Order: sequence, then structure tokens, then C-alpha cells
Amino acid sequence: MSDPSTYDGGALLVLEEQLRREMSRVEERRRDLEASRDLLARITSQALGAHEPLSEPIDDALAPSVVSRLLAETTGLLRNYVLTIVEGPALDESTMRANEERIRRGEEQRAVYPASALSTPQGQRWMTSWAEVGEDQRILPTTDTEFAVFGSTAVVALAAWDDPAGGYAVIRDPLVVRLYTAYFDLAWRQAVPAPALGRESTGDPKLVELLELGLKDEAIARYLGVSLRTVRRRVAHLMAVNGVDTRFQLGWALARRRR
Repeated sequence: MSDPSTYDGGALLVLEEQLRREMSRVEERRRDLEASRDLLARITSQALGAHEPLSEPIDDALAPSVVSRLLAETTGLLRNYVLTIVEGPALDESTMRANEERIRRGEEQRAVYPASALSTPQGQRWMTSWAEVGEDQRILPTTDTEFAVFGSTAVVALAAWDDPAGGYAVIRDPLVVRLYTAYFDLAWRQAVPAPALGRESTGDPKLVELLELGLKDEAIARYLGVSLRTVRRRVAHLMAVNGVDTRFQLGWALARRRR
């Protein structure tokens, strides 16, 4: 008869190896996203400087009307990659009304937000209001640019990849639109679903996903809508229940159980 302690140790080694592989895949997806970001930033810069422009800079005063027109005229999925919620054409009242009408007439909208959007009352109100309208939301630890892809027709993006002060541009070149679409879809797969703000989440597997994503305990607490003490207590409880000593081991124990 085999020694139970030997069996448990072997199983733990297997779990650790599986977690190592999964975290390697997560890191690979992150590298893919970074490489796509660099490529897309270069292409956007080249498009703005081309002799026959593939994109058109938008005057700040005209940006809300341009976005409103695109919202009214285009169909299909709207992909919204958010850098900030304190400035930009999306905050214009007429733009918000046009966007709400688009969602309510059945057009799907997805948005990727930075985790920092959860850290302020303004950010939480913004996300809650759009979630109630029907926006499908996910979270990344950080975002470094801002753009919206209107179906397969056009992109409104920052003219300078990571600088809102540089204004926005409309891009209609089909290849560049497809590249922005692919970048968003890659980010969407890496992101995690946004929390139901104001309600405590009881999904401990979600807690593990957030740990694997690399969020700190403070950001996880904001994400789940609970206190920092609650997050740490849940982690300690899960480690005790699963008989592990580290968060690394915990991740694989729960991932194994969910399969």
C-alpha cells in the first residue's frame, strides 16, 4: 500500500507543473499583445504621415459629432478600448445618447477598461451606467491607448498612441481597421469580466483568475467590490481548504477542480 504523503506530494508536483504551463501561456498572450501594440502604433503613425492619408485627424470641437455620426451610420459590433474616462469625445452628451440608442436597437458593444477605472466613484458610476444599458465589459490591469472600432467600417483612435493630448483621428483603411479589430480581440481574450459593482462577488475561482492576471490585492478588492481584508481572508481560506502553502499552488488546485 502506497504512502498517502508520497501520493499527495506527487500530485502536488503535477499541479505545480500544470500551473507553470498555464502561467507560461498567459505570459505568452501578454507578449503577443505587446507585440501587436507596437506594430499597431507604428502603422497608425505611418498612416497619419502618408502622402495619401489613410486616416484623418479630427478637430477636438468636431470629434463628438464625428463619433455620433459613426454611431448612427454603422452596424455590427462596436469595440471600445478605453484609456481614460475623464476626457474624450465619449463624454459628450450627444455622443452618449447616440451610443445608448445604438445599443438599445440591438447593436452589440464591448469595452475593455483599465483596472484604475474601478478605483474612483466616477469610474464606477460610468461603468455601472453603461453596463445597465447593455455594454459588455472586461478589465485589464492597464491600457495604454484608446480607440473605438465601428463594425468593419472605421476606427476612431488617438492620433498619438498613448497621448490623449494629441487628439483623435478617423481611420478608414480596411487593413488598419482589421488590425485594430485583431488587437482588441486579443486584449478581450486576455481581460477578465467586469464585476457587478456594489455587490460582493462570491466567485472564488474569479479571485484566482485575478491573481493570475497579476492584479494586486488592492485592485482585486476594488474589482470584486469587497474590502482588502476580505480578499486576503478568502485567499487564506482557499489555501487552507486546498491544503496548499502558496498562491501558486492554490491557482492550480482550483484550476484543476474547475475542469
